[in-house]
Amino acid sequence: MENVSPTRMNLLARKAQVSLAKQGVDLLKKKRDALVSEFFGVVRNTLESRNKLNAVSQEAVNQLNISASIEGKPLLESVALAGKRQVMLEVAEKNVWGIKIPEVSTARSLKRDPFERGYNAAIAPGRVIKTADNFEEMIDLLVEVAGRETRLKKLGQEIKKTTRRVNALEQIVIPRLYRQMAYIKSVLEQREREDIFRLKLIKNKGE
Repeated sequence: MENVSPTRMNLLARKAQVSLAKQGVDLLKKKRDALVSEFFGVVRNTLESRNKLNAVSQEAVNQLNISASIEGKPLLESVALAGKRQVMLEVAEKNVWGIKIPEVSTARSLKRDPFERGYNAAIAPGRVIKTADNFEEMIDLLVEVAGRETRLKKLGQEIKKTTRRVNALEQIVIPRLYRQMAYIKSVLEQREREDIFRLKLIKNKGE
């Protein structure tokens, strides 16, 4: 049986291994429960952000089309070029049961005051400013959704990994240890019966 030496020492060792494996299963299940709880919390927030993003995106596109038809594309392109900038993202980590979950964000809201956009907001058409407002809010939400979806992906991977480890312990490791224990017990009991039988023979011969 799987190269198991049927000794009392090995029987005790297998019992200890079973106990340790069961403790491991309990800990892994607690870890998985915590990860699942975190996962569904992020799912709820992500769905809310996605719904808001869809609404803001639709509004931004509608506003852009209106502005383009009334103010003309050259003006919009000029305003967009003047307001061009780099977006700096920050990546932090949240620790959930020893798992580092990434959190992506910006140092500040990407939606700027019109006077911070590099063009003269005092003379810029109101609908153009509104279009810029909508698109900057949309980018804010894009970063938020992307960050949450990154967290969901990481959490999902860890939940799968933890579940595989639980299944391996419950369905493979622990049953194998029990089979080995049963085999060792069977051999030891057989030896004990044989020893008793031999002792009886010796005793009978002595009489």
